[in-house]
Amino acid sequence: MYYHASDESGVLSVAAICRILGMRFPVPLTSRDMAKSLRVAFYPIGFGSEKLQDFIQRFRMALINSGVAVLSYTEALSEGRDDKVGEGIVLIAPGEGTPGNLAIDHVASLSKNTVVGILESNLPGVGQSSLQKRVNALVGALVWHMAHTLIYIDETTWTVCTMNGAISTFSLDSLEERILDTVIPKLAAPVVPPQRDDFEVETSAFDASATRYRIPVEDLLTGAEMWGKAGLLASQTRIDELAFRSNKYRRIASAFLNWRTGMSYGFLAHQLPGLTTPAIDLDEAAPVLRLIDWTEKDFYEIDSHICVALKLRNKRFLVKIPEVSVLCTRSGCEKTRLDPEKDVVELTLRNGRIILSTPKNIGTDGDCQPSFDTVSILSNAIGNIIVASILAKLNPASRFCVALNHSGLALAHWHGYIDSSELPSGYYLHGRRNPPVSCSTPQAAIFALAGKLSAFQQSVNEGVEFLGDVHEEPSHGTNVTGRSLFELMRLVVGSGM
Repeated sequence: MYYHASDESGVLSVAAICRILGMRFPVPLTSRDMAKSLRVAFYPIGFGSEKLQDFIQRFRMALINSGVAVLSYTEALSEGRDDKVGEGIVLIAPGEGTPGNLAIDHVASLSKNTVVGILESNLPGVGQSSLQKRVNALVGALVWHMAHTLIYIDETTWTVCTMNGAISTFSLDSLEERILDTVIPKLAAPVVPPQRDDFEVETSAFDASATRYRIPVEDLLTGAEMWGKAGLLASQTRIDELAFRSNKYRRIASAFLNWRTGMSYGFLAHQLPGLTTPAIDLDEAAPVLRLIDWTEKDFYEIDSHICVALKLRNKRFLVKIPEVSVLCTRSGCEKTRLDPEKDVVELTLRNGRIILSTPKNIGTDGDCQPSFDTVSILSNAIGNIIVASILAKLNPASRFCVALNHSGLALAHWHGYIDSSELPSGYYLHGRRNPPVSCSTPQAAIFALAGKLSAFQQSVNEGVEFLGDVHEEPSHGTNVTGRSLFELMRLVVGSGM
């Protein structure tokens, strides 16, 4: 069943979602708002074909017409120092460039500036049928040209490639109409690897052999093997196996990735079980809660907990946001061959703060980095808790609620899509009309939670038991939630991917 779950559904405000996830508010969520947040400059080139120059001119005008602030390169440099453009400016670099004088050499910050390369050629490996070969070719091209995003142009088409593995090809005739809804979201919500300093890190605090983790760990190990055999996950692309123009650029790439040994796409996770506290119907709530104006604001701090009011069936249900924990694969590991002693970490969201618990005895030198998709993973998990809390009030025997209480729920992301007509009753697909952002961005986390709640609202309105949701991320991939990774793999394979 397909349902477009927009953030205008009214189930929960974006401000409330940002507070739950510990993110700054507001976050630009529409292509127009993203365009207004962008500042762009073009890195000068000494020469270029007439075709490349024409593309650049059309590209520049399309950005301006979309509401993007386009600065001259001189203006961009004036906001920085030491011959580097100011932080936050997107630097668009046409042509191959010269080592030592690439656009990446002239940005103030690896994480706060985005470099877009525009090349008059074809993406290497784009015709490969193997997911692994396409991923390797894309990552190899990105590090060779030292860009976060690459645009290839040929005789009739242009192709946009990003660090999140997205590859989208369009006709040259559609350039102007595609800029706003295809390119701008990728520039305004770029892929930025999470740093360990972004979280509270509890080193060697996770023991995969502990009894309480038995079911989630078994699900991860079995699921990883099955998803690998089904060809849904690619292996790690190792940084030390890639070609760079110099050791300097190898060091820059490693620093940007926070010294990860490589990159891999997709995630497998299992939300830990826990007894769900039923939501409170506001009409039945204690007088102190009924006195609060929930129409003016749908979230408040009550007894040091975030409490939200969700609108369903013309009623308001109050949910106290609990701590939520998820086991997931560490960034860059071989997801198809997991070692539970070093490849699984625990993520916890506690009152808007993220805690990363690394495996027991892995030590400080181990490559145990948080997943790029950490916030999206926890956003899905919080959404599951909220849904289960309302189900515990409306239908305590629901399979979704029972599964979360007893064995937890499985979460997965892969670079493919599900045919919505193949989904069983109780599964809802959402997100298809959202701007195409990576699942490592704040926007993706907001879309995940807002979409899940809107999908649940649809199930309540239709009187259909809610079993799970499928969050489609345009030009990127899909997140799915269900009772186990094996069950999700069968759902994905059965849909034809």
